[in-house]
Amino acid sequence: MFVHLVKKGETISGIGRSYGVSGEAIEKVNGLVDDALVPGCSLLVPSPVSTTMHTYRVREGDTIKKIANSFRMPERMVLAANLVSLETIKPGQILTLPLPILEKKEIEVNMRWEVQEEDLDLLTIEEAKDSVSTVSVAYALAESDGRLRMPPLLSRRLLAETRRVQAQPLLLTTLADEESASRLFTHLPSRRAFFSALRTAMEEYQFAGVHLEMPQMSPTLRPLFNGFIRELGLRVRRAGGKLYLGIPAHGADDPEHPRYGVFDVQFLSHHVDRVVWNADEEYGRLDGPPMSLAPLHLIKRTLLHALTMVPCRKLLLGLPFFGYDWPTPFQPEQLPTLILHGLYDEEVLPPKQIYWDEKAMAPMFTYKNEAGQNREVWYEDVRSVAAKLHVVTELGLAGISCLVHGSTLESKWRLLQNTFTVARYTV
Repeated sequence: MFVHLVKKGETISGIGRSYGVSGEAIEKVNGLVDDALVPGCSLLVPSPVSTTMHTYRVREGDTIKKIANSFRMPERMVLAANLVSLETIKPGQILTLPLPILEKKEIEVNMRWEVQEEDLDLLTIEEAKDSVSTVSVAYALAESDGRLRMPPLLSRRLLAETRRVQAQPLLLTTLADEESASRLFTHLPSRRAFFSALRTAMEEYQFAGVHLEMPQMSPTLRPLFNGFIRELGLRVRRAGGKLYLGIPAHGADDPEHPRYGVFDVQFLSHHVDRVVWNADEEYGRLDGPPMSLAPLHLIKRTLLHALTMVPCRKLLLGLPFFGYDWPTPFQPEQLPTLILHGLYDEEVLPPKQIYWDEKAMAPMFTYKNEAGQNREVWYEDVRSVAAKLHVVTELGLAGISCLVHGSTLESKWRLLQNTFTVARYTV
C-alpha cells in the first residue's frame, strides 16, 4: 500500500483507474462509504508492495525528476504523495516519499483507552484486532489511602475478547491527584494497600501488567517518585507482569519543570519494561490553542533526547488517533470538541480543502458550523501517521502506543499492518 494525497477534481474511481486498482478496493481499505473526496485528504491505495513514508526537505536545484531518480521511483509517485506540481517545489519544502519496505520490522503496538460501554469497547477491539499487541484499558484510580477504584464499566467480556485476538490486556492506572500521589509515596501503609489492591486486580482480571499514567506532580516529588517506581516495578514483575510508564515528551532534562521535572527518565527507565513517550499530551492540548496534536519535527527532537536516556528497545512513541475541533478565535475557557474520524466526523461540516502543515506533517481544516461559529480542526490521518511511523523505523523504537477514544479511522489499522509485523501474544 501507499498514500495518495487527493487533488482537486479527483474521484476514488479515477484514482483507482490510474493505479489499476478498483474503486471498491480503495473504499474498503479506507473504510469509506461514498466517492466524495476533499482536496488535501489522504487515501491508502492497495498495492503489492508495502511502503514507508520518508520525509524529504527540498534542496537548492532539486526538481521532481531529480528527487524521483535519487530515490529510484516514478515521478508520478512523488506527485501522488504531495500537493505539488512539476513546477511548484522550492528549497526548504517538505515532501513525503513512499519508499518500498524491504523487510518489515516487528514492533509492539499498544492501544490505550478509557472504557466507555461494552458494545462500543468491543467495536474498538474488533476494528483493531489484527493491529495491536497490548491493550491498556480501564483507568483504575488510586486513592490517597491506597484503595484502587476500578471503573464500573470494565467488562470481563472485553478482556476475554482482547486475549482472544492475541493481545495482552494491561491495567491502565492513574493516581487521583498530586495530593494522593504524595501520600502514596510517603505513607507506607497507603503504599502497601495500593500494591496489594493492584496485585488483586491483576489476578482477578488476568491483566498481563500495569500501565501507569501520572497526574501533573510537583518536581519536588522527583526523589520520592523514583523510589515508588522502583518498588512498583519489583512488585509487578514478582507477580509475573510488566510495568509501562507514561512520560510527557520533552526535549531536555529540567528537574524544576512544572510538568516533567518529576520524571528522572534515566533512572525510571531502569525500573520499567516500557517507557511510553507521550507526544499525544504535549502539543495540541484540550487547554491550549489550535495546533497539531503530534507535530513531527517536535516529536523527533524529543525522541532524540529520550534515546540518550532510554534504550530504544524499551521506548514506545505515544500518538493520538483522534483530533480536536476548536472554536476560533481561541479563548482558553472554550474547550475543543473531540474528533474521532477527521473530516468524516459527524460533528463537522465537510470542508472544501484540507491544508497541511508540512513541518508538523499534520492536516487541518476550517469550517463554519450551523450556528455561524468559525471552527478549526487538527487531526491525524494516514499520511500524518505514516510519517511518524517512519521515525519509529528510523530510530529503532520498540513500537507505538496509540491513544484512542473509541472508534477511529480504519485506514490507520490497515496502515500499521502494511508497515510492520505487529507482535502478537498467546495469552
